[in-house]
Amino acid sequence: MMPDEKKPIPWGLPPLRSEVLERQAAAAVHNSSETNEKAQTTDTGVPEYYPEPMDHYTNGPPGYKSLAPHSETLKTSHRVGIFLAGATLLGGTAFLVGFSGCLMDRDSMSMEGARPCVMGVVGELVQAGSNTSNTVAWDRLAEMTDLYGHRMTGSEAYDHSAEWVVRTANEQDANLTAYTEPVWVDEWKRGSESLRLFAPSRPGGQVQLQMLGLGNSVGTPPDGVDAPVIPVHSFEELRLLGNATIAGNVVLYNFPFTGYGETARMRSQGAREAEKYGAQAVLVRTLAPDTSFHSVHTGSSARATIPAAAISLSDANLIERMYERAKVGASLDHVFPRVKLVMNAQLRENAKQSANVIIDLKGSELPNEIVLLSGHFDSWDVGVGAMDDGAGAFLAWEAARMIARTGYAPRRTIRVVMWNNEETQQRGARAYFEKHKAEIKDHKFAVESDIGVFEPWGLAVAADKNVVQRMRAFGKHILHSLGGGNITSTDVESPGEDIALLCKSGVPCAGFLSVNPENNAVPGDPHWEDHYFRYHHANSDRMEVIDKHQLRRSAASLAAWAYIIADL
Repeated sequence: MMPDEKKPIPWGLPPLRSEVLERQAAAAVHNSSETNEKAQTTDTGVPEYYPEPMDHYTNGPPGYKSLAPHSETLKTSHRVGIFLAGATLLGGTAFLVGFSGCLMDRDSMSMEGARPCVMGVVGELVQAGSNTSNTVAWDRLAEMTDLYGHRMTGSEAYDHSAEWVVRTANEQDANLTAYTEPVWVDEWKRGSESLRLFAPSRPGGQVQLQMLGLGNSVGTPPDGVDAPVIPVHSFEELRLLGNATIAGNVVLYNFPFTGYGETARMRSQGAREAEKYGAQAVLVRTLAPDTSFHSVHTGSSARATIPAAAISLSDANLIERMYERAKVGASLDHVFPRVKLVMNAQLRENAKQSANVIIDLKGSELPNEIVLLSGHFDSWDVGVGAMDDGAGAFLAWEAARMIARTGYAPRRTIRVVMWNNEETQQRGARAYFEKHKAEIKDHKFAVESDIGVFEPWGLAVAADKNVVQRMRAFGKHILHSLGGGNITSTDVESPGEDIALLCKSGVPCAGFLSVNPENNAVPGDPHWEDHYFRYHHANSDRMEVIDKHQLRRSAASLAAWAYIIADL
């Protein structure tokens, strides 16, 4: 649900100034410069993977190169390019970026509400999206996943990956400060697992089926579960069959993929529903488009007393065809399906202290106010989590790096958060909210990317109606050449799982959205999500799903949005 449009969020974006003159004569040249506001040293404790948090630095960590405040005199090498970029991006409107710098004070705004010097920096960021030599985000994601693999919550691979990001950002990215904040997490390990389908007419009398235990599931008894399979297509059908049919059997949820939100309930609640009627285990048809007919996708399942596993679309249909033929009884070869499921899954609750990864680009004028960019850092233990959600996390990182490289600090702090534990309990989001509860009012905007990073489309915004309308005006003028300028309002309470607590507390929020690279479908098209869910939670979620140039263009788009929002 969106915030009440009749009650503007008290700490939302300030009103934009859209009624100023399109042109003003440059009456004076401002040569004064501003110095970065010194950070106050506070005893906040020592992050686990990096010796000091951002607030312990006055001038930044070793190697820090001072950024110019965004109202400071522009370098001659940038002035002309920024002027032309600004004029070109906004349909030829003359933005008054003078040869000595930004000629207007903060109260003198462009036609769309942001100062011309700000729009010039945004022009640089948009142009950076076309720099084909920049593949830093993709290269870094590939290096990290090649080194450590998946980033399952609670795993050593997660911790090593977090250390790698913090080290890389602090060593290689001037003006970015990376650190961690603690998060207590469970540790679930799938262990060895197998699924056999008994089929007397096949060689050896059985077929080995592909399967993946669902996250948080209990394991089977040591000897496994050996039982007939009863296919159902809904919870209502399960209820109608009741104990008389279900007790002592394995339930197969075989249903078409009609969208993730609608069908995910079968996976997340299937075991709990089936145990009510005496089922010994559940098998869930994988949540993926029908063209992914023989891939298996894992995901989270509410913990029950019986085990739960995912199987492919093709194997789910095979089992149901066997069941239907056996019911008819046309031949002795047609037997009711029976399986043996073995799962050695184990769960340790509150097993260890892990971390969220945070990267800050300090604001020049209002450093305590935050524009948050984010994606979740954890993944499942299949594939390497390149798409879900390594690309989303590194998108935010690259956007901050692009802004830092312009040489002009944002007015407010840009904060990148790579969330822990999104896939199961969102403990990373909860830990961040608790640690920063007193500062939530200083969070001016929050963005999350967790639906794939492909060609940039835009943002789904949950905010006051006036904010949405003004953002639409910006997107139309600024990002038409790069992409990512579309703005749609959303009636859901939060456009991202990990920013939900911030959104519910009144922080304006947005989800970053991409174009489907298979068919160019955009948000709202029934097949928009198909490409993403083809690789979601599967062994195929690897670097090959991510295009390095799409990732760069999306990062440039997000950087432009972040810089504009941070300035207003």
